[in-house]
Amino acid sequence: MSDLAARLARLGVGAPAGPAALPLAERIARLRVRAAAIQAQRPTDEWLAQALGGRVVAPALVEVVRSFPLPLGRGATRIESAAALAEGARLSAPEHGVADAERLLFLDAETSGLAGGTGTTAFLVGLATVRDETLVVRQLLMTGFNGEPALLAQTIAAVTGAHRLITFNGKSFDLPLLRARARLAELEWPDEPPHLDLLHVTRRRLREGWPDCRLRTAEANALGFERVGDLPGSEVPMAWQRWLQHGDCAPLPKVVDHNRDDLRSLAGLLAVLAHPTRREAPLLHAPPV
Repeated sequence: MSDLAARLARLGVGAPAGPAALPLAERIARLRVRAAAIQAQRPTDEWLAQALGGRVVAPALVEVVRSFPLPLGRGATRIESAAALAEGARLSAPEHGVADAERLLFLDAETSGLAGGTGTTAFLVGLATVRDETLVVRQLLMTGFNGEPALLAQTIAAVTGAHRLITFNGKSFDLPLLRARARLAELEWPDEPPHLDLLHVTRRRLREGWPDCRLRTAEANALGFERVGDLPGSEVPMAWQRWLQHGDCAPLPKVVDHNRDDLRSLAGLLAVLAHPTRREAPLLHAPPV
């Protein structure tokens, strides 16, 4: 028997095979050490804010603000003025009446998952308004889940003060998700202003012969705009997961740029919808049959 035991020992039979064979307490201790090492190596929120050209406005929440004076070009489209944006909102939804140009709120969220559902959160919310003939893009980026209440509170404040809410597919995705997250955080979501979802307006007024009605397709066909070096929307959730799990901030600037581009394209579409030309809306300019 002793010879058999020796042979088994030489083969490693009966010896711990790795971390999974360690006592539970020791495995937990090792995981804590590894998590602490990752945390020690990850950039601070202050460093990340500086890298993004923003600032820390609450624990685990970074704000980035950029301003774009009007007129503003977007591909072949020109956003002439705040009044042109207000006119686009009025003509796109006349049932809502005249829009206050400086209380238009463009909203676009980047989320931890593309299908929604339980566990999905909006980790980046972009909000754009017009002030003194300038499109001001304000973005709120969570650096950890403890930043969500502050992100939601600031989003709620922006929605509360808006006269018209403008999104692209926001009725089906962005707004339901934000409402659900506010309920989970025990925050009261406000009564929303009239909501102009440009996905539906684009389908009605602009789409003619397009393969689909995604925002990128609308950019190409209605704005004459093509993105260069853009992070695909399908890769956005993974970019945030890389930050959370490994402290890898390399993709985050592209996520912020992607969201900012979405907001500027919303403004471009609204300008087009004020007075669409034959190039942008051939169906509207077709001769009567």
